Amino acid sequence: MEKAVDYLVGHPVLFVIAVIIAIMILFNFLRRVMRLFLVIVAVLVLYAAYLHLTGGSTHEAFQHIGLWFTNTLHFFTTLFGHLFNLLKTPKK
Repeated sequence: MEKAVDYLVGHPVLFVIAVIIAIMILFNFLRRVMRLFLVIVAVLVLYAAYLHLTGGSTHEAFQHIGLWFTNTLHFFTTLFGHLFNLLKTPKK
């Protein structure tokens, strides 16, 4: 890995090209995540409409979904926090 970084730093044109490709990949990934997010929101809206039409309790259902989302988000932030801490610790 160090050899690849040294090679890219030694060749600025290749380094710029690698950065541009990495940015393109990142934006493509973020665009796909946003599409997934919009699909999930659309499904939740349809679910709320279904519950409303059938007389179900939308408040309880969305409280449960919100609690699940909060727990999942907390799990991932903790996981990535530990991973970043592992990356920051100096090697002995």
